[in-house]
Amino acid sequence: MKKKLLLLGLLLCTITFYNCNDDPESSDSSIMPEETSNDSEDQDTSTSGEVRVVITTPDENSKLRELPNQLPFTDQNTGSITITVDEFDTAQTIEGFGGALTGSSAFLLNNNTEALNELFSENGIRLSYTRLTVGASDFNRNGSYTYNEITSGEDLNLDQFSINEDFTNNNPIIPVAQNIISINNEMKFKAAPWTAPRWMKNNNSFNGGSLQSQYFSVYADYLVKYLEEYQNNGITIDAISTQNEPLFENNSYPTMKMTAQEQIAFIGSHLGPALENSNVNPIIIGYDHNFRESEDPNFPNTLLSDPVVASFTNSIAYHAYAGQPSDIDALRAQFPDVNIYFTEQSGIQNAGTTFQGEIDFFMKTIFTGTLRRGAKTILLWNLALDENGGPRNGGCQVCRGILTIDSSGNYVKNVDYYILGHFSKYVDAGAQVISTNSLQGVLENVAFKNPDGSKVLVVYNSSNDNNPQDLNVNVGDRNFKYLIPRGALVTFKWN
Repeated sequence: MKKKLLLLGLLLCTITFYNCNDDPESSDSSIMPEETSNDSEDQDTSTSGEVRVVITTPDENSKLRELPNQLPFTDQNTGSITITVDEFDTAQTIEGFGGALTGSSAFLLNNNTEALNELFSENGIRLSYTRLTVGASDFNRNGSYTYNEITSGEDLNLDQFSINEDFTNNNPIIPVAQNIISINNEMKFKAAPWTAPRWMKNNNSFNGGSLQSQYFSVYADYLVKYLEEYQNNGITIDAISTQNEPLFENNSYPTMKMTAQEQIAFIGSHLGPALENSNVNPIIIGYDHNFRESEDPNFPNTLLSDPVVASFTNSIAYHAYAGQPSDIDALRAQFPDVNIYFTEQSGIQNAGTTFQGEIDFFMKTIFTGTLRRGAKTILLWNLALDENGGPRNGGCQVCRGILTIDSSGNYVKNVDYYILGHFSKYVDAGAQVISTNSLQGVLENVAFKNPDGSKVLVVYNSSNDNNPQDLNVNVGDRNFKYLIPRGALVTFKWN
C-alpha cells in the first residue's frame, strides 16, 4: 500500500509540477518519502493518539512537518532508549525565541507582509522576542550612525538627540517593529548598542575605541532617551545590554570596548540610577559576549560580584562565536540564581555549509547547550539578509539570515528558520523548562511545560548510528514510542 501511495505522489508531482519537498503548510502531509517516513510496520500510526509529532530530516525531504497521525500513550515502556520527562521538576521560565531586527533586516522586511507573517504569526513560526540595535551595527544599508552625532564639541544635554534615522526608507527599524507588534502584540524586545556617539569616545570614531569616563553619565542619559523615544512610538524595550560584545574592537564597523571594571562603574553609578529615575524600566543585561573570551574569561563573574551592580541586575547574556556552553557552568556555580540570556549567533553560509551540519551545531551548542543551562531566550542574528548576505556595514562576509530576501521581495526559509520553528511554534512565552535525562551524544533533548499545561519535548538524533533510535518517552505512568531517523529533529507536543 505504501509503495502505491508513493507512486501516486510521484505521479502527482510530475503532472502538476508540485514541489514534494516543500514546507508542511504547502505540502500534502499524507505522503512522506519512504526514506524519512516513520510510519513503517513497527511504528504505531493510530489516529486516536494524543502526541503531535513534527519532524525535520537532514535530507530536507521533511522540514518542520507535522505528521498526520498522532502517537498514542501506552502503559508499557517498549523502546530501547528512554527519555523521562518530569513536569514537576521545573527550571527557568522562557521569555521567547527570535532574532535581530538590524537595519538590514528592517530594509528587507519593510512592507513584506508575507515574510513578516512567516516569522511572527500563528501561521508562521511565531517568534516572540526581537533584538534591536541601538544605532548602527555591522548590518545597515545607510552606514554607521548614532542618535547624537554633532560636528564638533559636546552635547551634554543631548539637545541634538534624534531617532529619525530609524524611520527612513533605508533603515525602517521603527515601522517594521510596529508591524511586528501588530502581528504579535505580546512581542518582547531587547536592545543593545554597538557604539556610543563618536564625540563621547577616546578615538572619535564609530569603530573601536572606548567610552571616556567623563561621559558615563551622559551616555546613560542617551540610552534612557532611546528607551523613552521608542516607548513613545509604541515599542517597549524589555531589556537592554550596556554594550554588544564589550571585549571586541573592530576598525571596519561600529564597536566599542568596555571592560568589566568599566561596565561595573557604568551600571552601578550611572545607568542603574538613571533608569530608576526614568519612566522606563527594562532589565539591565551584562556582558552580552561569547561563552568565553580569553582576554577576560571571568568577566560575567566579576560583574555580578560587585554589590552595587548586583542591586541593579542579575542577568548575563551570551553569544556562541567562541567558547563552549559549558563555560556558563562556572557562572552558575557562583551565582545559581543568575538569569541567562542567549542573544546572538548567526548561521554561516559558505562552501562547507550543510543543512545537517547547521542542525547539529545549533542544537548541540545553542538550543540544548544553553536551555539546559538556564537560558531564558534564544535569539539568533539577522531576521533577514539578501542573497549576498547583506546589506553589510563592514561586517561579517558569510552571515546568513533566518530568511533570505531578494530584491524582488521573494524569500527563502533557511535552516535557521526550521530549527527555531521547532521551538517557537510550540513553546509559549512563559513556559517553564522541565526535567529530562540529557542523553548527550545520542538524543539531545529539552522539554517545556506551557502556561496552558501542554508539554513539549524537542529531540535531535545526534547519534552516529545509521539506524533510527528506538525512543520511548516516559511521562509519569504513561509512555509513547517513536523511531527517530539519524540526524532528524523532532518536536513532540501533548496535553
